[in-house]
Parts: sequence; structure tokens; C-alpha cells
Amino acid sequence: MSLHIEPTEDAVESLRKERRKNYIAALATSILSVVLAGAILYSLTIIIAPPEEPKVVGYITPDDAPPSDTPPPPEVQRETSSSSHAETPVKVVVAAAAAPVSLPKIDIDPPDEPVMLEEGTALGMGDGFGPDLGDATSAFGTSQPSGSTLVGTFYDTKQTPGGRPTNMNMNQYRDFLSRFVNKGWNESELNRFYKAPQQLYAAQFYIPRTPAKDAPKAYGCDDKVKPSQWLAIYRGKVRAPKSGTFRFVGLGDDYLVVRFNKQNVFDYGWESASLGKMTANNAKWLDAMEGKPGNDDLKKELREVGINVPPVTFYRYSTSGHWNNTMRGVATGKQFTVEQGKVYPIEILVSEGPGGEFGMTLLLEEVGMAPMSKDPKTGAPILPLFRTNYGVPKPDKNKEHVPFDEIGIVWESIK
Repeated sequence: MSLHIEPTEDAVESLRKERRKNYIAALATSILSVVLAGAILYSLTIIIAPPEEPKVVGYITPDDAPPSDTPPPPEVQRETSSSSHAETPVKVVVAAAAAPVSLPKIDIDPPDEPVMLEEGTALGMGDGFGPDLGDATSAFGTSQPSGSTLVGTFYDTKQTPGGRPTNMNMNQYRDFLSRFVNKGWNESELNRFYKAPQQLYAAQFYIPRTPAKDAPKAYGCDDKVKPSQWLAIYRGKVRAPKSGTFRFVGLGDDYLVVRFNKQNVFDYGWESASLGKMTANNAKWLDAMEGKPGNDDLKKELREVGINVPPVTFYRYSTSGHWNNTMRGVATGKQFTVEQGKVYPIEILVSEGPGGEFGMTLLLEEVGMAPMSKDPKTGAPILPLFRTNYGVPKPDKNKEHVPFDEIGIVWESIK
């Protein structure tokens, strides 16, 4: 016989209440556990920071500059490039805790040959190459007073500073130039003539035949000056690049005169400034200069002036037929001696008389030094230009011109 016991209703109700309490307690415990776990994880993200990302530093180096031995300073932060710099190459250096990376030093040697330019322009190469020249405006010089150049001043003898006509004719112009050149190049003698307000700065003197109006145009006064009876004088001081004996070689069409160390050492062209006469196409004067028999009175006059003392050497080039036929080529000037490093004053006069065309070539020959090359047809030496920086013109080889050696010494201009 089994014993069956049935609980009372009060006992059942008491058990139900106990089960509800236990369920609520378990649920609360679970919720608190989830909240606590989230709080712990959040705290870990604040306390334990992730490692810092390496900073990216960008810098741009000039295309013509060697890299430095050390990377650029890290405070220059890389920024998003604008469209105008999209093509610019960027070197990136990562500034991390690793050991610094040193870039190799690159030595850049100067070029063995000068940079070639268009006719009438010149390029300065900076320190180590030669003084800077500035901008290029014409074959008569540049408009910016920079670099190793001589300073050119332009005068019009046909008018006064106020613009009134002087009524000067060609014979009077020849007489004036003769007095000016033979009496010490006194600048005050030019004060009675119109002077261009702009000066030009030239490093070499080489102009194949060109319209004479290009000179007043280059000096910015072509609206006031007709292209005749004008002159430009380039003055300065130059340092001798080496010791030796030299002579200028060239011609002017119409005038080219050089005064070096206060002595007239060159005067040859269609006209002779020191003689006050036209010598081109004049066989007697040209024969006297070359020292050919006869014309003793002309030879005496040449010796008295002391520049083109007979016999004068002429060089003819196969590319300059017009000047060969009318002037027997370019002429050699009076010899002068210099010491390396010493500074000498120099003045160069260029001029056009009646108008039409103008041209000039001023070369430099070291006496006793064999030329690098010769004209294959005439055998005349190919000489370097006289120049005050490394810029050289680039003549049109299809047109008449006097050839020159593109490599030569530079006479640095001293301000």
C-alpha cells in the first residue's frame, strides 16, 4: 500500500513565488555581466592606445640640384598636390623609428663646352660656371643690369638732348669721332647729344649684318632716332683670366674701336674712327695697311695714329665674302700684355655712319698660340670671341658670317 501526499494550495503558491525570484535574479545577473564586459572592453581601448602610424613627409627638390646628405626636416608635412603641381616629381621619406637613411652625394662638373644660344643672346651659368648675364633682348645687349657684362650707352649725334637738330653731316661726324677717339674718350664730349634713357649690358660683340635701325630699337628710342650717325659705348673693367700677350681681331660696319687699359688697341671697319676717313673699298688705304709698296704718306699717317701700324694682318673666311671683297676680311689690332688676375678698364665703341646695314665681329687672338682650327678653304685661324661670360651667339650658318671658336677664355667683368 502506497502513501500518497498532495501539497496544499499555500505550498504551491509559495513555490511559484520562489521560482519567479530566482528567474529575475538570473536575468539581472546576465544583464549586469554584459554591461560589465562592455565597460571593460571600452576601458581597454582608452588605456591601451594603438601604435602610431608612420608620418609621411614629402619634399620637392630642384631638377638641377644634387640631393642632400640628410633627408628633409620632418616638420614639412605632405599635402595633397594641386593640379598645377600634378606633374612635379616628389621624393617621399618615411619618418619612423628606424635608422636614418643617408643619400649619396652627387658632384656635378661644369660642362666642357659653352651653352649655345640664339644670335645676340647669352646665358650665365652661375657660380662655378661663370657670372650670370640676365635676360636677353637683342644682339646689342640685355636690359637687366646683372651678371658679367659691360654697360652700353647710346647716343644720337643728329640731335641735342632736347631733340633739336645738330645739322651734322658725315664729314663732321668723322671729324668728331676722330677727335673723341684720339683725345682720351672724354664722356663729357657726348653731353651735347641725345642720350637714350635706357642702357644695355653686353657680354660679347658679334652681329652679322643687320638693319642699322636695330640699334635704336634695342635701346628703346627708335621712335626718336633715325638709324644713322648713332654710336654706342660699352664701358667696364675686366679681370685677365691668364697672363699673356693678346690682340683683338675683327671689324665694324661701319665702326668698331677698342680702348684697353687707356690705350687704343683696335680700330678697323668700313670707316676708321681714329683716321677720320673711310677705308673700305679704298685700295690705297688697304694696301698701305698691309705694307705693300707705295703709299708712303698713308703709311706715315697710320704709324702716327699708332693702331694699324703696317704691316697689318688680315684674315679672310670662306663664309664672309662681302667683307672679304670690300675690307679684305677682318684685321688684327695692336698687341697688349696682361697679368693674370689683374683688372683692366675697357671701352668699346660701335657706330653706324650713313645708315643702311650694321655689323661687327670682335675676336681675340693670343699671340704665339696656335689656333684650335682653321678655315678649310682660306687657312685663316678660327679664333674665340672676346667675351665676359660663357654665353655665345649661334649665327645662322646659311647666312654670311665670321666663324669663331666656341671655346675660349672669359674676361670676367668687375663692377
